[in-house]
This record gives sequence, C-alpha cells and structure tokens, in this order.
Amino acid sequence: MISISNKTLSRITKICIFVLITYSVGFLIYKTILYFKISFEKDNLTIVLEEKKAQTDNLKKQVELSKKKIEIVEKEYINKEELETKVKDIFSRMSVFDYQLKYLDSKKMCVDRYLIVTQVTAQSENGLQAALGILSYIGKIKKHDQNETIYFVDYISTPKEIK
Repeated sequence: MISISNKTLSRITKICIFVLITYSVGFLIYKTILYFKISFEKDNLTIVLEEKKAQTDNLKKQVELSKKKIEIVEKEYINKEELETKVKDIFSRMSVFDYQLKYLDSKKMCVDRYLIVTQVTAQSENGLQAALGILSYIGKIKKHDQNETIYFVDYISTPKEIK
C-alpha cells in the first residue's frame, strides 16, 4: 500500500485548490471579457442597423417623390387612348378613295414617345405618296420589312396644356 504523509497531502490539496481557484478566476475573467466584447459588437451593429434603416427610409421617400414627379410628367403628355382616338380621327378624315389609312396599334416607348403601327393601302403611286405625307406629318416613318402595307410612325408628343 502507498502511504502519503499529511504534509504531502496538504501540499497536494493546496495545489489543487490553487489550480481550481486560478482556473475559476481565469474562466470568469474570460467570460466577462467575452460578454463585454459581444455587448460592444451588438451596440455597434445596432447603430449601423439604425443608420441603414434611416438611409432606407430616405431612399423610400426619394422613390415616392420620383414616382409622384413621373406621374405629374405623364399627365402632361398624351396617353395611349387619347393618341388612338386622335390618330383614328385624323385617318378617318384624311382617307379618300385613292388611299386608306388604318390605325392598327401603338406602343409607348417612353413618357412622350409612341410607336404607331399603321396600314396604308393605296390605289396609285400618288395616293401612296399622299398617305406617306400624312404619316410623315405625324412623325418619322419606317416601312415594315416583310409587309408592304405596314408602316411604323415614331410619334413624339408635346406637353398638353394643363387646364
């Protein structure tokens, strides 16, 4: 059997208690430092998040203002339905026996620009020239590549008078 003297036992016990206390204090210091470090990072991230939220809110306000400005500008220019009515009226008044102008469709390219698709049927070369003259009065014309009777008119509108 192994025997340990009281003096050695007390020394081993003191060393174990010292190591245990040192480990406990070190552990508490480590956890305290870690807690404060995480708390500091959390505070910094909270500040950054609030700044980003403020920037986002500012951008949302700017987007809303831009949308309102775009709406105001769009109201100043002719819309697709008004354009269709106007062009059909012009075509019905200008079409004669020698040539016929027919409105097919229009596509909005931007706030003030439309691409009008028309069909021109003419009995003679003079009738075709007259119809093309009317179309060129509306805007810049381009003939369809495959269909001889389809023409595209690049119409740029001017602002309406606000009443």
